[in-house]
Amino acid sequence: MIKVLLVDDQPLVRAGLRRILSPQDELTVVGECDDGDQVLDAVTRHRPDVVVMDVRMRRVDGTEATRLLRDRPGSPPVLVLTTFDDDETVAAALGAGAAGFILKDAPGEDIVRATTTVAEGRAWLDPQVAGHVLAAYRRVAPGHRRDASMIGRLTQRELDVLAQVGRGATNAEAAAALHVSEATVKTHLGRLLAKLDLRDRAALIVFAQTNGLA
Repeated sequence: MIKVLLVDDQPLVRAGLRRILSPQDELTVVGECDDGDQVLDAVTRHRPDVVVMDVRMRRVDGTEATRLLRDRPGSPPVLVLTTFDDDETVAAALGAGAAGFILKDAPGEDIVRATTTVAEGRAWLDPQVAGHVLAAYRRVAPGHRRDASMIGRLTQRELDVLAQVGRGATNAEAAAALHVSEATVKTHLGRLLAKLDLRDRAALIVFAQTNGLA
């Protein structure tokens, strides 16, 4: 059972998310917060597997709450709720360590898939918002673009895996496309993170798309 913590300052949004997620056999909503300043205590109390977090809140926004979580060892991954009009804030949340992004008005099945995917330690970037997020991230973090010498350190197989990840493929999908095992894909992902000095899968996605490798 995947335990979910909901963080949004709008009661109707939280209620809608609960109605979408709670009926799923593999998901259970263990707690709710109406602002980012409650997240650390709620995570300590409920020990969720994933935090579904709004970006814009009154006292502590989703970016700062995500950063505080990522600075605490063993914290759960964050799936950010976004709209089309908050690109800069969402890009900052990515820089703070968010593992995924989903539109607030996305279909229920997509919200379920995104929540499950992020809880399992993978990244989720909603296709409808991916371009907005990447464009904004390039503006606020231009140094994220690595030079050609770093790309030159990668083997062809590592480049192949990176391209698959950049397109949003899961480990299983990448393995099938490249005719290798999931274990091999995981090994290459670990090497990619180390060679490129990146923190997580979401950063690999941004790197691949920023550098035209996807």
